[in-house]
Amino acid sequence: MIEIRLIYPTPEGSRSIVMDGEKISLGRGSEVDHRIDDDGLSRLHAVIYREGSRVWVVDQNSTNGTFVNDQPTAPAGTPLRSGDRLRIGNHTVLTVQIEEKSEPNPSIEATPVSPTVTEDAQIVESVGSPSSILPIALIAVAIMVISISLVLIGFAVFGRDNTVVVSRNTDDDPIDLSSSPTPKPNPSASPSGSSTPLPSGTNDTFPDSNAITPTSTPVSKPYPEMTDPEKRQYIEAKAMRIAQIIGNSSSEKIPSAAVDKIKAFVDAYSTRIKVKPLSGCRFGDNLQATYERAAKDAPFVIRAFNEKGVDPRVGLYLAMIESEHCTCLQSGTGPLGMFQFTYATAKLHFEPSDGVVKGASPSHPDVRCQPEPAARAAASYMKALTGRYGTGPASVPLAIGSYNSGEGGLSTNLEKALSTNSGLPRDFWTLIANGEMLSKQFQSENFKYVPKFFAAAIIGENPQDFGLKLQPISSYTK
Repeated sequence: MIEIRLIYPTPEGSRSIVMDGEKISLGRGSEVDHRIDDDGLSRLHAVIYREGSRVWVVDQNSTNGTFVNDQPTAPAGTPLRSGDRLRIGNHTVLTVQIEEKSEPNPSIEATPVSPTVTEDAQIVESVGSPSSILPIALIAVAIMVISISLVLIGFAVFGRDNTVVVSRNTDDDPIDLSSSPTPKPNPSASPSGSSTPLPSGTNDTFPDSNAITPTSTPVSKPYPEMTDPEKRQYIEAKAMRIAQIIGNSSSEKIPSAAVDKIKAFVDAYSTRIKVKPLSGCRFGDNLQATYERAAKDAPFVIRAFNEKGVDPRVGLYLAMIESEHCTCLQSGTGPLGMFQFTYATAKLHFEPSDGVVKGASPSHPDVRCQPEPAARAAASYMKALTGRYGTGPASVPLAIGSYNSGEGGLSTNLEKALSTNSGLPRDFWTLIANGEMLSKQFQSENFKYVPKFFAAAIIGENPQDFGLKLQPISSYTK
């Protein structure tokens, strides 16, 4: 276990800040964890995070910036090591001290204390006498007899046959995310009218830790056969469910403008069911082939995100919109791999980071092109982002949006949107509602990114509604 201290001088002498939890916020506002009297600080200036032995600092879009050893911090954060100088504000310089804290050795036993006979000890002796143990033994035997009887009754009542009666879900979902942890094929949702078997090597059990409020699907027919108003109702209901899954059990209504954007992406995806499969791995492939790749990657993505306490569906559909689950895809600006990591962000979140190579490419790949390490790094990055924006239902879309734009860009645009009305909620949908105020780059990129994530998730969690011969992607755990 490591102990982290931040030491800085004051007119009264040196002060020491001990970091006890997973993060500590610094600034001059009353809402921060540690307030520092420096006019050059923003109200929320910087946050220091730790996870295991890793420690890093993230600037919170402050006016004057955050510097580690006189170098500005990276948008995704900068690692901290013992002895680093963290400069914030006009005159505040904090020296980082990171030390291993020795754990008590359980193998060393305490020195035995000579027993003394007291009145309490005599009482203990009397409790342990045969006369007092007999009633307890009789009670234990009685409980055992009752338990065996109940088991036999259970076999008699429930063991007569193996028939299971399933009440059909009225919203015709292939998986009821509100209650059933065991997704099963829905024969009526299959385009051919027959049940679709699970691919070999899959497990149809997926633990869902969120209590999902059920929402009703407007009609009971495949998406391509719906009218346009029916499709919009379907998208609105399913988008609400996705918001609840990745956040928590409640979520504000998604604005109409956002539903329109999600529907546009769902419509575009759904046309690819008839596209001829492409060779290799690239964007625009046949929809069945694309989601089959996601199902193949699902087990290790689910495992990586579960380990970080982030809903696995976030990882499944981030990889879908970043690369369509192509393991060594590279964008024109340089990001590489299934989760499209830049060199700087990869160095921060891959463990170990030695395998991250500057200038890597599909022809000369680095660890970013290895799916399982990439999934673990993406889970680490998303945990840091959700830690920054909060864990409420409106905050997870913010973290997803910042995965694409970088925390600094998202924070700047969020502040602009919220400045229009002090009563506006702090969420991504607020940005969409106030889009005319924001940068052209944000409007062109981020207004698409989160709605596209929702579209990919709606199809992936309800594949048979779109003619795909698959189970919900999040059910492929093995």
